[in-house]
Amino acid sequence: MSKEKDSLYSILIKISIALIILFTSWLVWDHISNKSLGSNDYSAGNKAFKDRNYEIAYKSYLRAYDLNNEDVYIIEGLARSLMELNKYEESIKYFELAIYKDGNFAPAYANLGILYDRKGNYEQAMELYEKALILDADLEKGMHWLDRLLYNIQEVPPSIKDRLVYLKEQFLLNEDQRLLSVPEIDKEQPNYER
Repeated sequence: MSKEKDSLYSILIKISIALIILFTSWLVWDHISNKSLGSNDYSAGNKAFKDRNYEIAYKSYLRAYDLNNEDVYIIEGLARSLMELNKYEESIKYFELAIYKDGNFAPAYANLGILYDRKGNYEQAMELYEKALILDADLEKGMHWLDRLLYNIQEVPPSIKDRLVYLKEQFLLNEDQRLLSVPEIDKEQPNYER
């Protein structure tokens, strides 16, 4: 009876090992086969963006876009890098393209709102902030602590919700009493990456 148990145990061990090898092989194959075109350039763009090398980020995102012009994350990365390079009109086109491709992509609305905010078009910025917050309530929380660590940001920057509330309060004041832009504070507004 003990030999039968040992034999059964040995068979079960061999089946378990075979299943682990098959499952691991499947995971590796699935990862490789589902890797989208341009993902390496997109990752390089994200790294350069985090390092504030916006020109390098733009070039990396552009290479990724040339390989995969349907990916909203790549398109939005292009738009964000152009925004940081102060190429607002070109940036707007890419934000609008990302929104056209995915009308529920909240970071594109949030970042386009930041761009309009920087340009001084506060009404348009408020509309876009509201739309982004409707689509993704997590944007209300602002920058995650891990992102702050990666970007080396010490203080908690204002969220788009904070900025929206501030702008709404300012628009309740008489026009001559409004303070819509404080450059030292406004430059701390991060853009949103997903």
